[in-house]
Amino acid sequence: MADHSTDGDDGNLQPIRSALILQKSTRWQWEKEQTGLTDAELKKHLKLNGTNVAELLENEEKQMQAVQQIANDLSTAGISARVVTRQQLEQYLPDTDLVISAGGDGTFLAAASGISDQTPIIGINTDPIGSEGHLCVGGKNPPRNLIERLVSGKLKWAQRSRIRVTVSEKNIPAKKLTSLALNEVFIGEDEAAKVSTYNISIDDSQTVKQKSSGLIVSTGTGSTSWYLGMNRIDENATTSVLEALQSLGINVPITQNLVEKVMTTVNERIPFEPDHSSFAFSIREPIFNDTYKRTATRGFAQKICLESRCSNGFLVLDGSTKIPFPRGSVATFEMNSNDALKTVIV
Repeated sequence: MADHSTDGDDGNLQPIRSALILQKSTRWQWEKEQTGLTDAELKKHLKLNGTNVAELLENEEKQMQAVQQIANDLSTAGISARVVTRQQLEQYLPDTDLVISAGGDGTFLAAASGISDQTPIIGINTDPIGSEGHLCVGGKNPPRNLIERLVSGKLKWAQRSRIRVTVSEKNIPAKKLTSLALNEVFIGEDEAAKVSTYNISIDDSQTVKQKSSGLIVSTGTGSTSWYLGMNRIDENATTSVLEALQSLGINVPITQNLVEKVMTTVNERIPFEPDHSSFAFSIREPIFNDTYKRTATRGFAQKICLESRCSNGFLVLDGSTKIPFPRGSVATFEMNSNDALKTVIV
């Protein structure tokens, strides 16, 4: 079998001889797992619930065909391929040279959560018409073109920083979580309406008590997602700032054009590079008073320690992995270059 290697930002990767294809979990597959029904029974059940079964099965068929096409293109290029589910990923990962996520961004995040070493990953969007797939490459081009660039060494590789979370509980030794966060981690009460209470230390600074609606720590990859939506300003907020400047005697002509320019400029400065050596943090709706002193509500850090004072707290990694964070638990968030994910850029 021929050896194929790719040029990375730090030299050549290992020869690509084998690949795992992680296929996304389709709605049809999810319904089957949840109900345990046969195909005929499930069709009847879904129709009674008003679901467009024909559309569901059409999407299922498109996904299966897309995955098979990727496997065929890899085989043609001399690369052996195995299609796996998320539950099977760790089992076969030690013997593979490359992981391909076949789906959208959710599938890419699922694949990334199972990779704790330097195995490279490529995301291929199997539904480029129905979804953007920001973490995927190739766009609307057939996967064959991407695989040809892979075997010819013409792909550009980059590192995406990830956040490692260490959680310890009373009388339980600290344990490293095998799942790393590629986008972000949310920390707070399970019920959104409840106030989250915790002690926080940023970059080994003095620990302070804090109350808020929770907080987010985000990588550069995640800074264009939840973190951006949480911190961006709208036209009303921009106008209020300009009006405040006017009240201070600063002559600012408030026009729609200026409002849009200022708003766009501020929002464009929120995202940061995926390989940034620090992560960002943002406190949601903090409460400041005589007991809970004013602290930084947004910034960058390389280490944050949190001690939970929540009644039913949780950590949520990349919007899917949920970890209990009960009162007395301590969570440490760190960024280490060894945890970075090697992936393709366009």
